[in-house]
Amino acid sequence: MPSAPLPPASRSRLLFAGRGITARLSWYAPGLRMASHEHAQHQLSLLLAGTLGESGRGGDLRLDVPAVGVKPAGFAHANDYGPRGALILGIDLEPQADLHRLGLDAIWQWHPNPATALMSRGRRLVTDLLEGRAVAAEAEGRVWELLSCLKGRRAAPGGSRPAWVMRACERLQEEATPLVELARDEGLHPVYFSRAFSRWTGCAPSAFRARSRFQRALCMVSSGQPLATAALAAGFSDQAHFSRSARELVGLTPRQLRCLVA
Repeated sequence: MPSAPLPPASRSRLLFAGRGITARLSWYAPGLRMASHEHAQHQLSLLLAGTLGESGRGGDLRLDVPAVGVKPAGFAHANDYGPRGALILGIDLEPQADLHRLGLDAIWQWHPNPATALMSRGRRLVTDLLEGRAVAAEAEGRVWELLSCLKGRRAAPGGSRPAWVMRACERLQEEATPLVELARDEGLHPVYFSRAFSRWTGCAPSAFRARSRFQRALCMVSSGQPLATAALAAGFSDQAHFSRSARELVGLTPRQLRCLVA
């Protein structure tokens, strides 16, 4: 099944191709924008790392936490990958596939902070397919198992984030600011700050900070920086610390990521 062509600032690795289903890992460079376009296939996406803006006839959204998205075949949308770029596991289904049988509404949708089981399966699938640890017959079953977890996705909270939450997210994306300092600068008690931040973003400030630190390092690796240099500049104590974080967040080592993004 052919996939929509990627722009030059993107890189993609086909992980699996089966009967009516493909899985690929794609890196979209920081600052990349894609004008309105469509895909011939249904597309299910796991945002493993980075930031993503997407707009279509259903509205506009901006994601800065792990998320799972569904786009029916033929849905016109534009993308803005923001200052950190995006690492996405994409699964394409043939257009005649019945999304309702997967427990999905056939509409454009993104769900921030999906069920832990879904993201864990996604990371393991990327690791095993990239390292060749899953034979073809098993790989197809693993992809379908991942899709079965979509029914357990977590509903996104309603409403818009308060301005102070958005400011805190922007600061954490740029630097590893301590929670107490963030709370003080916003005139909030640290306990209230932590509780409200977690409610609005779906993760604790410490988890958001760790993810942002990893994303800073990944951006530097994509621009050709040595792994050790990127690790220290992003705020890791050393390259081993960077490696542990990469494994935990996306299931790959920094060297594996460098082969994809650099």
